[in-house]
Amino acid sequence: MGRLRDLLIKYGGVVRVTELMQSIHDPLLLRFVSELLINNDRIAYLGPEGSYSHEVAVQLFGKGAVLTPLRSISDVVRGVYQGDYGFGVIPIENNQAGVVGESMDALVRWNVYVNYAIDHRVTLCLVVNDGVELSEIREVYSHPHAINEALNFITRLNASISYTQSTSEALRLIKGHRHRAAIASRIGAELYGLKPLVCGIEDNPNYTRFLVISRHMNRSGDRTLAIFSVPNRPGSLFNALKPFAEFGINLSMIYSRPNRSSPWGYDFLLETECQLSDEECSRAFNELSRVAVYVKLLGSYPVSRIH
Repeated sequence: MGRLRDLLIKYGGVVRVTELMQSIHDPLLLRFVSELLINNDRIAYLGPEGSYSHEVAVQLFGKGAVLTPLRSISDVVRGVYQGDYGFGVIPIENNQAGVVGESMDALVRWNVYVNYAIDHRVTLCLVVNDGVELSEIREVYSHPHAINEALNFITRLNASISYTQSTSEALRLIKGHRHRAAIASRIGAELYGLKPLVCGIEDNPNYTRFLVISRHMNRSGDRTLAIFSVPNRPGSLFNALKPFAEFGINLSMIYSRPNRSSPWGYDFLLETECQLSDEECSRAFNELSRVAVYVKLLGSYPVSRIH
């Protein structure tokens, strides 16, 4: 992913396709860039500007890319599904707060696929207006995940907590209010003309995984993602996962969430350490399909880490 970012920044968004293609030798990266440059170069992310999704999109695609902020994760996924955007950037999981439910729901509803996963180190800052001291803060604003990830620090402030739709909304709400602070990123603070008073306030090392989605499924990569449901009877989940154990495939994530189709029914988000192009991986998912109510394959993809 660093190679892609370097190439896009180098060409500044004005790219001769043939020249760029000659610089790429990784087949997965070649397909990714081909879709980006030839079919649809618009990229949607969970906005507004200054959100962590925006930060990841800029680091991944470069400042010259056509980045469009949308109001919700569902809007991003639906926009990609409808072909309004070539790619979307959405959060899927935080190592402290868990899976992002809205992302899972949107992936169930809309037929899109995962092309890349990016583990992004989230550094949280306490952001204030210029000249404000720590002792002056009476109210703290941020997204619930950010609040939860810095809860120990926030508790020591003895300030009231107000939840927002995004960290960017929190920054907008504190602008011009001396006794308000936001939990957000350094880049977000700079965009809004605010001051990061203290950074690194997260309780523990904090990583959020973001997915790059499109309308095209890959069958190669480090991991494979699927969503499935099983009948509500004893042994159903055991039988669904048994083939992966038999083929020696590790499950890197499994998460359950109530589905909307039946009372007390659950959807499971499953990530495996295999690629669909491998026979054993493909056979394991075929076995899963035989015992599941449904299986929705979201494709295989590489995983990268950026800071």
